[in-house]
Amino acid sequence: MPAPETEDDDADDGATYWFVGAVWDEDQMPRFLDNGIWENGYTEGQFSDLVRRMKAGDRIAIKASFVQKRGLPFDVGGKPVSVMRIKATGTILENLNDGRTVQVAWDLPC
Repeated sequence: MPAPETEDDDADDGATYWFVGAVWDEDQMPRFLDNGIWENGYTEGQFSDLVRRMKAGDRIAIKASFVQKRGLPFDVGGKPVSVMRIKATGTILENLNDGRTVQVAWDLPC
């Protein structure tokens, strides 16, 4: 679910920061990086209103979310911890306004 709206929805620098996924059926990240795009994996319009809000100059990050118990840099007594790994970052160049696709200048891999 998207975060609730706030009065100051844009960051101080005027850009919005988007955290997006890239896995459905298989990992889409290599295709996204090769083609300079990001696509919403939902074809039935889910989240298309959010994709339409993405604009040139906004920052975008492909993320992976998972739970981890071991190998953490702090002690949690063996309890699970939610983790987000940033896999790639970039800047949105253009929104194709189809509710699915934005063109992205991807940075060097993280």
